[in-house]
Amino acid sequence: MPDAYLSHAIPGRLRVKIPSKKGDSCYFDDVHKQMSGYEGIASVAVNALTGSVLVIHTVDSRKIAAYAERNNLFRMEDVKPFEKQTYISRKVSETFKDVNSRVIVSTKGFANVPDLVLLALVGLSAIQISRGNFTAPAWYTALWYALNIFLKAQAKEV
Repeated sequence: MPDAYLSHAIPGRLRVKIPSKKGDSCYFDDVHKQMSGYEGIASVAVNALTGSVLVIHTVDSRKIAAYAERNNLFRMEDVKPFEKQTYISRKVSETFKDVNSRVIVSTKGFANVPDLVLLALVGLSAIQISRGNFTAPAWYTALWYALNIFLKAQAKEV
């Protein structure tokens, strides 16, 4: 069951984001069908491209979240994953997740971006060692350290 978070809520209206299902139109069609049948929901609009569900309702939003979880549609997180991030780190994070998803799909689950980066860095390290270069870390090592620090910081915030 995918994790979701409340993107926006006002009385009678809420928007739920489901990042892991972004682009999955079959999934969002199913969400639309199942949620439209729930008493107290006036209308449901889904957008697979943005990974969001807009619900117009007359019931408590916690009941909607419980209904979604009982029906294995999504599990609502308490905290927005990006609420503590700066604009730049949020954009970098969104871009990385999008690229990573595309790599996973194109490799049929065989690899993701960290796997490919790891292989590339091991290969570049082997080339540098074969050339006798044992000096200070190269640019890609520094970049790798920076990326690891960024990703670990993101994991703590989410």
